[in-house]
Amino acid sequence: MARLLAIEYGAKRTGIAVTAPLQLIASALETVPSHELLKYLKAYVERVPVDAFIVGLPKRLDGTYTDN
Repeated sequence: MARLLAIEYGAKRTGIAVTAPLQLIASALETVPSHELLKYLKAYVERVPVDAFIVGLPKRLDGTYTDN
């Protein structure tokens, strides 16, 4: 079974988490500069099978949406 990869995009840095192969639990994988995100993701999916990407919806602590 391939993994699920979660992306928490930010203006400067992007957090990436990935599930174990059974897709039961996710763990933090890496924090990368946002301008290098596509390069990182391309290299990762060449090495590790990924079923789907999950992109977070950024909100402030008060629940309002951000510009990201």
